[in-house]
Amino acid sequence: MHSFMLKNECFIRWNGWRIFLLLTGIIILITFSINDFFLTEGLYYQSFGEKLAADRIAKFIELTMKWQWIGYIMTSVVILIRVSFTTLCIYIGCFIGNFKVRYRDLFKVALLADFVFVLAGLTKLGILFFFKQVNTLEDLQFQPLSLFELFDKGAVDNFLIYPYSLISVFELLYWLALARLLSGVVNKPFDSSLKMVASSYGIGLLLWVLFVMFLTVNLS
Repeated sequence: MHSFMLKNECFIRWNGWRIFLLLTGIIILITFSINDFFLTEGLYYQSFGEKLAADRIAKFIELTMKWQWIGYIMTSVVILIRVSFTTLCIYIGCFIGNFKVRYRDLFKVALLADFVFVLAGLTKLGILFFFKQVNTLEDLQFQPLSLFELFDKGAVDNFLIYPYSLISVFELLYWLALARLLSGVVNKPFDSSLKMVASSYGIGLLLWVLFVMFLTVNLS
C-alpha cells in the first residue's frame, strides 16, 4: 500500500496538460486509424446506396473528407469536457465529505483514469481488424464489451441506446481506476475511495444519463 501511494504521488506530479496532450494524441491516432482503414468511399455507397442518388453520396463524401479535421478537434474537446465533468463531480464529493484535496490533483486523477478509454479504443480497433466484418457505417458504431452489443439493435428503443452503450466493462474499469488513483490522493483505502467515486461521479453520471434520455424522448 505504501509503495502504491509513492507511485501514485509520482503520477500526480506529472504536468496535467502533458497528460492531456498524450491522452488526446493517442485517441486521435486510434480514431484516424479507424477512419483511414475502414471509412472508405465504398462503405458510404454500401450504406446509402439504396437511399440516396450516387451524386448526392459523392457530394456527402467530399464534404465529409473536407471537414474531417473538425472531428479530430472535437475529440480533444470531448475529452476535456469528460475529464472536467468527472473532476467536478469528485471535487464536490470530496468537499461534502470534508476531504482536503486540490482540484488540479483530481483533474490529473481523472486524466489518468481516462486512459481506460484508450484501451477501449484499441480493443475496438483490434476487433474491427480481426473479427468484425464492416459492411456499413453502422458496423463502425459498435461499443465493444457493452450491454448494447447483447441486444438486437433494431429492437432497442432510441432512449435506451446511450445507457446501454455506457454500461460496459470499460466503464467498470474506469470506476476502478478512478478509485485506485483517488485513494493515493486522499490517503484512504481503496474501498472508501470507490464509495466516494460512486457517491460523486456515479450520481453525476446518473443525472447526465437521465438528461440525455429525456432529450432523446422529446426530440425523437
